[in-house]
Amino acid sequence: MSRSTGGFALRLGPRLCIGLVVALSLGLGLAPRSASAQPAGPAAPAPPKPSDAPLPSCLDQTIRDQLGEQLKPRGVQKRDFKKKGKLVLDGHGGLYGGDLTSSSWIAGGSLGFFFTEDLGIQAQFEVTPLTLDLDAPLDRFFGDNRFEPGLAYVALGNMLWSPIHAKLKLGGGIVHSDFMVFAGAGRMIHDAVQGLSFDGGFAIDLFVTHALTIRLTARDLTALQEIAGETRFTNNLIATAGVALYIPTGL
Repeated sequence: MSRSTGGFALRLGPRLCIGLVVALSLGLGLAPRSASAQPAGPAAPAPPKPSDAPLPSCLDQTIRDQLGEQLKPRGVQKRDFKKKGKLVLDGHGGLYGGDLTSSSWIAGGSLGFFFTEDLGIQAQFEVTPLTLDLDAPLDRFFGDNRFEPGLAYVALGNMLWSPIHAKLKLGGGIVHSDFMVFAGAGRMIHDAVQGLSFDGGFAIDLFVTHALTIRLTARDLTALQEIAGETRFTNNLIATAGVALYIPTGL
């Protein structure tokens, strides 16, 4: 290859021409890029972080299914005993702590009826001896009988309210129970007692069977008494234990 420039003849060989073309291409940025210089494609997503992973479950589905078959929910459960529309026949005995008189025994019974699961009425009759241990020394000192001991009869009518149903763990098992409060009025029949008598207290029914309960009661019996020349309104404490039988009536 030859080229004339300003009267000079320039002869270029084939290799020299190729070298010039390559040099010019590199200078002008026209040289083909190698495979390693190719533009990179879209960046690959970064691997998930351990903190982004969901929290592991303590129990897998198999264990959950097994527990679901064995465990029962402990929500509000129905009572296994109903009082509504039933008569209650009770027999009891216990201690009578007299305010002005000596402490002694008391025994009796009651008959009640529940209109609802919470509300009922009751009539009871009891007997207790009224004695005064200090009466014998007084008799010897004054030479007369200042107090005549004898049996006192207690007849009362009460309203019953049972606001709490509970379960107690007794003897390795669960015993259902009802907590009741009551109040009423009546007469304590004795020569030393005047006017009406009033009582109020609480009771606990422990359900032994579906018809029989053990009933524990504590109450205060107030009465106007005249004993040994003293007259005042007395508070007599009574604690009893008994058995109550629930009888269906169909009402």
